[in-house]
Amino acid sequence: MEIFSTLDSLQNFLLQFGIWTPLAFFILQLLQIIVAPIPGGTVGLIGGALFGTVGGFLLSASGTLIGSAVVFLLAKRFGRPFVLKFVSSKVVEKYDNIEDSKLTIVLFLIFLFPLFPDDMLCFIAGLSTMPFKTFLVIATLARCPSVFINNMVGAGIMDDTPAQFIIAVSIYAVFALILFLNRKRLDTYIHQSKKRKDANSNQEPHDKEL
Repeated sequence: MEIFSTLDSLQNFLLQFGIWTPLAFFILQLLQIIVAPIPGGTVGLIGGALFGTVGGFLLSASGTLIGSAVVFLLAKRFGRPFVLKFVSSKVVEKYDNIEDSKLTIVLFLIFLFPLFPDDMLCFIAGLSTMPFKTFLVIATLARCPSVFINNMVGAGIMDDTPAQFIIAVSIYAVFALILFLNRKRLDTYIHQSKKRKDANSNQEPHDKEL
């Protein structure tokens, strides 16, 4: 994992592919959704550095969304044993079995705000009854803003454009602050959604007996 230690080392690694650098970056962005040790933040920054804000965003967003879709479909196909190979049982336990009517909101918020295990949630969403089209819409709307901001930061650092860097970091800081102020509320919302679903599932057999 030495190549991910600094932006320069990752940039040099990708540049060695020459004209295939965009493809190499796209594959790396896709793989970082699936392979946890690959730091997604670093990969996103280097996208802006190498290809600019717009070019980096298009490549990063494509890799992120396709990777998210692949993970979701694999989890849907192979189920919990497959998911537990990539996601800790503690994380699965926390986010699994959320009430279907609440899952869309929870998934959207987790994808939108930083510091959540959003890649892992793609696996867990695949265990739910959520349709693929719904998942793809949520991932597109909620994941793309953070991908764009990440690319803005990377482009601002490497192109030496302080204004763009400051704007991107400021937007990111606002998202982080909103999350910080509402983290407990969101955790409570997730917990209560699970409790209601568990209560309903426990009540159904009793109702049938009556």
